[in-house]
Amino acid sequence: MKSETRYILLGAAVLVVLFVVLAFAVQGDAASTQIALNKLKIATGFTLLALIFLFGFAVLVYIANGSIDLSDLLSETGDSKGASMSRFQLLIFTLVIALSLFLVTVSNMKFPDSIPPEILTLLGISASTYAVSKGIQASGNQATSTIQTSDVSTTTTTIAPGADGKTGA
Repeated sequence: MKSETRYILLGAAVLVVLFVVLAFAVQGDAASTQIALNKLKIATGFTLLALIFLFGFAVLVYIANGSIDLSDLLSETGDSKGASMSRFQLLIFTLVIALSLFLVTVSNMKFPDSIPPEILTLLGISASTYAVSKGIQASGNQATSTIQTSDVSTTTTTIAPGADGKTGA
């Protein structure tokens, strides 16, 4: 069994145990039930946070062992080898905005009511520049392959002499 699967099963078992304990421990009015459900929500949140942390840690271990290769994360394939600025921009914008949203959520202990349109605009611009660069790269590769595979043939036309011995035109 993979180590990630064990972590997920362990987290699910912890949630089940917490739910069972809270379900049998609450034997009273609606206020104590509400308190127990709030505790269950908090326990669920921390368990999911721990699972995400363990999954991230497992990914970092695989990266350190060399099982996951990140050398092609920012580089392009094909004729234009090297780093891609549009891919780097998409990666950085997405990570910065995700981290910022996570920090806002943790500091307020709730998800924001609305995400500012400026943030969505930045993500849209970043994603569209990446998409346009991939489109330009694909059309460039298609034009290059068309030129390389086209068959240039020359046709020789022979003009036969007419009845008077001159070539007719």
